[in-house]
Amino acid sequence: MPENDIVYESIADEIDYQSLDNIWQYNKNQLAYFSKDITLYDYQLEALEKAAKLMWLVYYNFYNYPRSHDYEKFLDVKKKLYDQAKAKNEKLEGLGLNSRRNPVFKDIERYYNYKEENGIKSISFYNFVNRMGFWMATGSGKTMVIIKLIEYLDYLIQNNAIPNNDILVLTYRDDLISQFKNHVELYNKFHERKIKIHNLKDYDKVKFESFSFTKDDINIFIYRSDLISNESKEKELSYEDIENDGKWYIILDEAHKGDKEDSKRQVYFSLLTRFGFLFNFSATFTDPWDIVTTVYNFNLPNFIEKGYGKHLYLSKIGMDFDKFDEKDKEKTILKGLILLSAIKNAKAKLPIKLKYHNPLMVIYGNSVNTDSSDLKVIFRVIEKLGNGISIPIFDAAKEELKDELFKNHEYEFKEEEFEPDIGIIDKINEKEILKEVFNSDRTGKIEVITVPGIKEEMIFKIKSSDRPFAMIKIGDIKEWLRDEFSNYEINERYENKSYFAELNNLDNPVNILLGSRAFYEGWDSNRPNVMMFINIGVGDSRKYVTQSIGRGERIEPLQNKRKRLRILKEEDSDEGLFKEEYKKYIQLLETLFIFGTDSDNIERILAAIKFEKEKSGKKIELEKNEEEIDDKLLLVPVYKLSKEVEVGEIPKFNGNYELIRNLWDWIESDKLFYAIYNNYIRPSDINRVKNYIKIENFENDKNNNTENASFSMIELLNHIKISIEKFEKFKQIEDEIVHFKQITAYIDDKDLDLLKEKIQKVIAANNNKQLEELKRKHELGEMTLDEYTEKVRRLGKEEKETISLDYRTLRIEKLRNHYYIPVLISENSKEDLINHIIKEESERNFIEHLEEYLDKNQVDADYWFFSKIDEKLDKIYIPYYDKEHNKMSKFFPDFIFWIKRGDTYYIVFVDPKGTEHTSYEYKVDGFSRIFETEGKSRIFIHEGKKVIVRLYLHTRDQKMLPEKYKSYWFDNVKLIFNVTKYNDF
Repeated sequence: MPENDIVYESIADEIDYQSLDNIWQYNKNQLAYFSKDITLYDYQLEALEKAAKLMWLVYYNFYNYPRSHDYEKFLDVKKKLYDQAKAKNEKLEGLGLNSRRNPVFKDIERYYNYKEENGIKSISFYNFVNRMGFWMATGSGKTMVIIKLIEYLDYLIQNNAIPNNDILVLTYRDDLISQFKNHVELYNKFHERKIKIHNLKDYDKVKFESFSFTKDDINIFIYRSDLISNESKEKELSYEDIENDGKWYIILDEAHKGDKEDSKRQVYFSLLTRFGFLFNFSATFTDPWDIVTTVYNFNLPNFIEKGYGKHLYLSKIGMDFDKFDEKDKEKTILKGLILLSAIKNAKAKLPIKLKYHNPLMVIYGNSVNTDSSDLKVIFRVIEKLGNGISIPIFDAAKEELKDELFKNHEYEFKEEEFEPDIGIIDKINEKEILKEVFNSDRTGKIEVITVPGIKEEMIFKIKSSDRPFAMIKIGDIKEWLRDEFSNYEINERYENKSYFAELNNLDNPVNILLGSRAFYEGWDSNRPNVMMFINIGVGDSRKYVTQSIGRGERIEPLQNKRKRLRILKEEDSDEGLFKEEYKKYIQLLETLFIFGTDSDNIERILAAIKFEKEKSGKKIELEKNEEEIDDKLLLVPVYKLSKEVEVGEIPKFNGNYELIRNLWDWIESDKLFYAIYNNYIRPSDINRVKNYIKIENFENDKNNNTENASFSMIELLNHIKISIEKFEKFKQIEDEIVHFKQITAYIDDKDLDLLKEKIQKVIAANNNKQLEELKRKHELGEMTLDEYTEKVRRLGKEEKETISLDYRTLRIEKLRNHYYIPVLISENSKEDLINHIIKEESERNFIEHLEEYLDKNQVDADYWFFSKIDEKLDKIYIPYYDKEHNKMSKFFPDFIFWIKRGDTYYIVFVDPKGTEHTSYEYKVDGFSRIFETEGKSRIFIHEGKKVIVRLYLHTRDQKMLPEKYKSYWFDNVKLIFNVTKYNDF
């Protein structure tokens, strides 16, 4: 059974970003802003927020900020993180290094504490846990996330939240470094604090001799990752020369080539960050270290599933290109050209408001420069087709294509069914191919175009046409021009511009792009709709295939809106552009069709995709209980964020009043105060500080955190900027509970199918009518209470199923009056195979007690319902002030009940965890601030109904509770339905 190997993301998911201390919650608008025209997408912000949560856990919780950062204690910090991760996945114990299997062990052993047994030395994995991975699909904008991460690291350093280590960016090609610098240049145009890039080779000179390394800039170093080794040469740098006592924040951008040398470098990178942190960005992770420590998984399956990428269609018909004769090769290429022409025709059928791309066919070849290289063979076939298409071959290619599309109509990530319109394919003829692909109205010989100064590109056009139709992008075209095109007419382009660089321009005429393995990284385009892999997949092609596919995944149906149109419609129903008549055209444009050369090649592509899918988990959607709740009023509270909070409304500061007051009196001058603390406040905040100190709104804890007056003042400055959520209104529930649509299971396909089958069986068990009949008979006296209870109990058994997953048992139940059906309940509270279900012991016990009560009692109400609340995904909560961390936070009770009696409507929050969490007093105080007046329930009016909100928590021993909080605790579920408890107003 597959394990959920991704550990760090599950750790981060257990931390509420809103609960982080103020200094760690970077302004969201500022974090999202990149340039005048670029704002980060939600998923990019999510990546940064998950990074912030894990760093907060390490540097605040484990490192005891704001005390000074003691590097020698950092080993204890890593051990704490390791222990937390190991509790989720015991495999971590086997991820250390040993001298027998690791060739660089001798290089690094002096830097670590190691054990020796039977002559074998070993270093535990806890030494390498200070790292996090970002598994982000090609085209998802990793570079922008990296740059904003640099900004966030700088912000934390400026605020003394993390050690002042140097920042180093490593990527493995010069063109990728240039690409990164271009992004930084754009960023700098729109940010006051600039990122200044220095060459790592000049580290000592820049850091200690140059005036260019100033505190006014965000200084970072950059270098090629493949040039870090164990010895220094002309370009290579020894890790020892840049070791810097292990005090680096290193950001790796696709710095994984997968060879033995690369494995060595990965160890060196960990060594360089042993007192810092390693941030690892890639579209494809295969190494266990990277997978375990992934803090954000937005790989290819997730990218597509969330609507940011095209659907993925994989042809199951192999094309054995090496064994094919000329006719078979023509037929193979023709299939792609027919499909491409159909997609281009589909685009022409859509309204001009839809800004879809100009469809493109991309062909990857394994070999380039031999006489029989894949690309040369492909080019010769394309050239022959440009000279004239054989009608019998064309007809055969079309029929085979139609037949496959008709029989194989499933996407690889089954977001929806592929519904091919064969009629669109049928309309394609030879003239359409010439027009749509060759940009010509007649056949002809091919002419070659080169661009002065660009040695990687060759462009092709039919002589009778004035527009090119194809291009080759390889390392160097010199051999091709000499050997392949010596007898061709070769012209130079007048404008010294790259066709490849202009590939995304709407007027770019290139319809076929040919390339080799060398160009699977470093470019992005919306345009690819057809991809062919010719003899790709001989070795370990997982990284290459998934990243190559990622090159064609981007979609942008409307300007600056990079999601599939149906998703955009769901998010903004006013778009009005996803019409049924357009669906067959849109589906073609929003699909990437993949063709492989033979069965082995296809199997390798499938294996690469399967690996990505397994690490993303399988999605399970439950159903809203529409039949019962559709016409019922189910209210949830809505809050409004108040940013300009009056000084008197700011919660008490948990700090040392005398220490802060003495510091304020000592500084005396407003101007001097601002000069010292300008990184933390605006000039307009100074009066707020003075007034807050004047009213002495302090917990006055002389032993709080630190006796460092300056640190305490910084905490206070962050405290007075607090924003408070105030109650605004009640509203009918819409999308506030969504977790039941986003359940993720890390189980194999067989168990998944069985689970889904049992879920559908429980959903189909419609016993409502039988239950109503039993109620009627009991109320008429035709059935005793004991008879009624027994029959209801038997009825309930039909609405329950169980499934064994390894050593875990999962219950599937249609709970009475629950918001969605069925409910999944795990018997193991530490089970991470299925997320967003009921698995805590306190929640299970509560459900069992509730069911027992309902078996024996009828609820006195016009109607009632309840639902589980998931704190990671749902939006039903109670805002409260967390005194321990001096910040506003959100309390997500485990359950919400809706109970209507006459003209009175009750909302009851229930949290069975109770006193297991010491912050309950803060949460209750937050509830009371909003929903009570002088200890009594407030009466709200909503559409003529009185609305009363209650809160219940659980404890085994109410005697241990302060008197003030005893009324909020329950030990019997009957209190939830007892009307007298609500009549305290």
